Amino acid sequence: MTDDARSRRLSGAVLLGGALLLAAVVEGGVLPYSSFPLLTGVVLLAAAAAGRRRTALWAPGLVLLCVGATVVAWFEAGRPLDFQFTALVVLSCGLGGVLAALLDRLTPVVVTPMSVSLAVLGFGAFALAEQQRVGPFASDVRLYALLLALWGAVELRPARDGSPSVGGR
Repeated sequence: MTDDARSRRLSGAVLLGGALLLAAVVEGGVLPYSSFPLLTGVVLLAAAAAGRRRTALWAPGLVLLCVGATVVAWFEAGRPLDFQFTALVVLSCGLGGVLAALLDRLTPVVVTPMSVSLAVLGFGAFALAEQQRVGPFASDVRLYALLLALWGAVELRPARDGSPSVGGR
């Protein structure tokens, strides 16, 4: 097995474990729903670290980590959802993108502009669906955990003809 295949499989295992953790901890009521983006960011960064530098998980991990920290801090302070919250979330997405760009520039980790853009786009799409109460996105971590688990399962698949991982180049 090549190093890339090993790295991809490690990332996949972390994603699967993270999906189970999210479902158990957030759906189980151990942590509030507002902690979900932060925990997802941590899971994505752990999977990125397991996959080393050839993975597109770094940017989504950093974006969700920044957004998640903002969400947790906001709700812990008892603040209402308002325009300031929206502005801070947008600012947090930008901060995650800047951190991803710095990671690319200052380390051997590869971060592409597309991975940053897709992370922000994906977060925005899911946030909008949730805000509009589009089922099954509305305050249900199980769907997000399932999507994370599916990504992990794809990373675990045997490689064919040297094909890269879902998140790799």
